[in-house]
Amino acid sequence: MREGPLKTKAQAVLAFLGACGLEVPADVRERVLASTDLDELDRWIRRAAIISDARELLAATGS
Repeated sequence: MREGPLKTKAQAVLAFLGACGLEVPADVRERVLASTDLDELDRWIRRAAIISDARELLAATGS
């Protein structure tokens, strides 16, 4: 079952954004938590390190 790893990675994305001092709007939080793609979540974790606005996280992947 992939639900555990998905939830863990989604929470890691949100934690990383928060640690970078970025405010995470509700729509971004919902989209991250709804992801069912481990590769997408991995990309978001890496992307979170270089963005200045949480909404850029989704714009970068076309989501």
